Amino acid sequence: MQELSLESNSFSIFSKNYWVEAAKQRKNTKMLVIAALITALRVIVKLPIFRIQIAEGLSVTLDAYVNSLGSVIYGPVIALMVGAVSDILGLLVTGQMGQYFPPFTLVEMSSSFIFALFFWRKRINFKKILAAKFTVNFVCNIILTSLFNKWMYFLYYGVERAEAYNLINGVRIAKNLVLFPIEASLIAIVLTAALPVVARLGIADKKYCTVERPARANFVLQIAIFTALSIGLVLLYVFFLKDIIAELNIKLW
Repeated sequence: MQELSLESNSFSIFSKNYWVEAAKQRKNTKMLVIAALITALRVIVKLPIFRIQIAEGLSVTLDAYVNSLGSVIYGPVIALMVGAVSDILGLLVTGQMGQYFPPFTLVEMSSSFIFALFFWRKRINFKKILAAKFTVNFVCNIILTSLFNKWMYFLYYGVERAEAYNLINGVRIAKNLVLFPIEASLIAIVLTAALPVVARLGIADKKYCTVERPARANFVLQIAIFTALSIGLVLLYVFFLKDIIAELNIKLW
């Protein structure tokens, strides 16, 4: 059987072939084992000890790096399953099950799904990683999280509390835009280091187990520029923007 050209229209995310192959991964024992390992890792990194506190109200977790690596390997269908299971198990392990609101599981599922759409059986480069992380932050962390928070307040705390909640939350928006360049840079570093190992273990196609980049000097320069940009944005947020945004936050409804 002739190998599909995964970069061609016949295997784009809009093609039937793409989703047929993605669904087949559910019957692949090797993929299910990897999915179980990634799920366990995602649960572990949800523990408070692995949360990196940058400043008050501004922190980084390691989940995105594990999530992106898993999505490269097993694709969007299994990614949805891993997102759901890791979210529920993570709440159980951290003792937060009493605060469980089911729609938030969709946020975890969506982030896994988006990473897989960008990375699974695709040629990965730094621009694609930036686009993937920006999409996750914008769709999952800003839009979905805000909508589900508003919904939760209506259901659990009443109309008065819900109406006081700003659907357009300036602090959340600023935090996600500030952090995404450095998070994307770290994902690039993690995938660059991990994918050759994945290829040697034979759990993913070697053709798609590299992060394409220009000359090493240019790649290092790109990482350095985006890291410096993010550090500058973090400092700007912590010392200047945070209080201003909180005071001028936009209220919707």
